[in-house]
Amino acid sequence: MRKKKILILILITLIVLIILIGALFYFLWPRGGTGKGSKLGQLKNQEYRILYQKSRHAVNTQNMLGSECYSLNFVEFLDGSIVNRDGSNNKLLDLKNNPTSLITSKKYNNYFYISSPDNPASEVYGYPFFNWSLPEQTLWSADFKNNQTKEIKTSTEDRFPGGVLASPENRYLVYLMTTKKEKIVNPAEGFISDKINPFISDSNLIIKGIKNGQEKTVLTDNYNRQLFESMGEFSDDGEAFYTIIREGAGFKLIKILLDSGKVKNFSEEFLNFDSSKIPWEELFPEKGDFAYASFSIDPNEERLIIYKNKFGNTMINTCIADAKHKLWIFNLKGNSVEVFDNQEGYVSDLSWNKDGQGFALAIMTASGCYPDYMDAKIDKMDKNGKNRENLVTEKKSKITHIGWSPDGKEIAYDVYSTDMIGRIKKISVADKTIKEIINTQTTEKTIDKQKPVLLFFVDWVSN
Repeated sequence: MRKKKILILILITLIVLIILIGALFYFLWPRGGTGKGSKLGQLKNQEYRILYQKSRHAVNTQNMLGSECYSLNFVEFLDGSIVNRDGSNNKLLDLKNNPTSLITSKKYNNYFYISSPDNPASEVYGYPFFNWSLPEQTLWSADFKNNQTKEIKTSTEDRFPGGVLASPENRYLVYLMTTKKEKIVNPAEGFISDKINPFISDSNLIIKGIKNGQEKTVLTDNYNRQLFESMGEFSDDGEAFYTIIREGAGFKLIKILLDSGKVKNFSEEFLNFDSSKIPWEELFPEKGDFAYASFSIDPNEERLIIYKNKFGNTMINTCIADAKHKLWIFNLKGNSVEVFDNQEGYVSDLSWNKDGQGFALAIMTASGCYPDYMDAKIDKMDKNGKNRENLVTEKKSKITHIGWSPDGKEIAYDVYSTDMIGRIKKISVADKTIKEIINTQTTEKTIDKQKPVLLFFVDWVSN
């Protein structure tokens, strides 16, 4: 009887470990600073390029109750690239030192990123871990044509650049200066916990005008990297930035006017919106769940979408747990909310159509990131979450980032499958025709299936 109880305890421990590992790999997969809800404004008669970034990953194995279980883990960022939307004229962007962020840009003049002279890639307990909190980091600007690099901000005595986003037309940069950690006792905790902790106040938010070089520090002592990740979106006209701040022990939605730096409450901007309907405790639970919610506002500023992923209620097999998500759609003008609970799969990204009448979701059918255990799909629906339509399903694959083109015709996305070839594709929204833009067989020549180089779609860039 005692042996049976021990075996049951071991089994339960292994199942919990699988669930936690699967959720952790999802959450630390680089997702910020992409085309999620990105908007380039109502630009006409312009062509657009696709900005993407290479990254290295590692396949790990672990024996679970006699089954060999696989995981795919992020190791490091590599160089960026930009390519015409038809796949021609692929141009490598040589990034300085060791990149610690995704590149960001909205216009084909300059791009921006953060890097470190120190190597952020390490290994903890046999798994690769990325040190998001290296004390010495630098925010850079570089021009697309000549790749000439200029320093924007480097680490100070007590802070380092902790994140960056470029506004429409590259008029402004919004970036973080994050407090350095004095001492890291547990490497896994030090590398991860502060990066994904929405309850701390360790970052300042700075606005920088690209042309005039003027800077304003608009948030201090009430901000962090997770809130920047959960909601960091520009208004369609590029005049404002939407995000979430700490307010006492809770949270608050705000709008920042980029020209003046003025911070406005949602209640000032949307008079009919009842912010008390936002279930903050469910979106940012304090214990046992670090798959925190993501927020996105539509280009017309009429709808606010929140999605929250949930992992591990049921084991699909020995190696992987299921995943579901919950979706809230708030009518900012009418003070109503539609809730869609227990939706199948987890959402890896969301992107709005430029007209604000609909949005697309990238959904994975199971937790984790190893493609053999899941299918990936992109669904579109109207702004109220109705009339759902599947645009594409990629079997045994993972999609991380998607972006609706500014002309509304196509959705670009990254994807990889069991062959460990990273691909950038686009799908015609009208007829569901899929075209592959670029892949790592072209960029890398050879494929290392144990340490594959994959591609992240970043954004659409205007000429």
